[in-house]
Amino acid sequence: MKSMLFILATALINAFLIHTIENSDSMDSGLFIYGKVTTIDNESYQGQIRWGKEEAFWFDMFNSTKVKNENLKYLSDDQMDLLEASDKKDNKWTWGSWSNSNNWYDKDHLHTFACRFGDIKSLDIGGDNDVTLELKTGETIDLEGGSNDIGADIKIHDEELGILTMDWHRIDKVEFMKTPKNLESAFGFPLYGKVKSDQGEFEGYLQWDHDERLTDDELNGDSEDGSLDIHFGNIKMIEKYNGASRVTLQSGRTIKLRGSNDVNSDNRGIIVNIPDMGRVDIMWDEFKAMEITGYGDTKNISYDDFNGSDKIEGIVTTLDGKSSRGPICFDLDEKYQLEVLDGKHKEITYQIPFEMIKSIKPLNREESEIMLKNGKSIVLEDKVDVDENNDGVLVFTDIRNPQYIPWAEISMINFK
Repeated sequence: MKSMLFILATALINAFLIHTIENSDSMDSGLFIYGKVTTIDNESYQGQIRWGKEEAFWFDMFNSTKVKNENLKYLSDDQMDLLEASDKKDNKWTWGSWSNSNNWYDKDHLHTFACRFGDIKSLDIGGDNDVTLELKTGETIDLEGGSNDIGADIKIHDEELGILTMDWHRIDKVEFMKTPKNLESAFGFPLYGKVKSDQGEFEGYLQWDHDERLTDDELNGDSEDGSLDIHFGNIKMIEKYNGASRVTLQSGRTIKLRGSNDVNSDNRGIIVNIPDMGRVDIMWDEFKAMEITGYGDTKNISYDDFNGSDKIEGIVTTLDGKSSRGPICFDLDEKYQLEVLDGKHKEITYQIPFEMIKSIKPLNREESEIMLKNGKSIVLEDKVDVDENNDGVLVFTDIRNPQYIPWAEISMINFK
């Protein structure tokens, strides 16, 4: 009798799950990346886009490297000498273009570039590694290499042809546009839920092992009876368990998995995309459990919600109490609100768009306190955006002759 009740309950739960996901096919979700891809032969394909095996949503990050730093022209020879001397003092040596602080640098102070796909109007592909990124304002940024987003195969679900996997070298241009209402997703649906860590709980859209973020994606591992590939749409919870993982399905069934980087310490990290905070990347050592609580676009996010193309503006106060107000170029690099601040808190990495930041207060040579517009604050370290390796800021009190303020002289930055 008990076994019959268990079978009946399992069937009802599975039926509910299938019904929920099937109904998601017709939901009004603008979260999926959508656009038109034009080839070098001027053929065009339009539809839902997945970037490589990873990015699928407007809040996912596009990463590359800026090819030049035009902001250095505003520094005097003496200021450049002091900047270079500071680099040598802090042992920020370079070998090629890779620094000992694991940040992208060269003699011209080049930096990585990151923004969300929703902030991009188009990408012009210029070669193996060259890309010209156009913002929604029409301004362009020249980029080169720097991540697996450059050179990736792109999957596009053409509305007539089906899913096409396109080689990077065939692409001439990608134009992004608002996702149509009631789009039938070709790749599955977003995973939403909670991640428990040694530093507390985070809630938002989930990415497992940096890759899997859709119901059709698979969790790979070995059970006692053989290898398994489980769709994330069937998973309720994943818990770290004795060097492996314990997986609980939507039906309540549990199974222990081991033997792959999906389910052991080789996991690259669990990312939580938090709409009003950016994203956190939780290393395996900090991870405890991930619970999937929903599928689909729970926050009704769309392409139109991304408008971080405005310039960063605010007030910079120095240690001697003086203040300068105007547009800000942060770390001699970031000048748009869509760009992100990077930092770590213990084994959790934060990426926070500047449009979500209220203020930054350097605390010492290694740490800064970040106050968010949602009222939360976090102390971050171990990245050049928040420690003594920051190149300083330009404040455009005069558009032609901005004021340069070294990081060591800053008491507080309040953003508009």
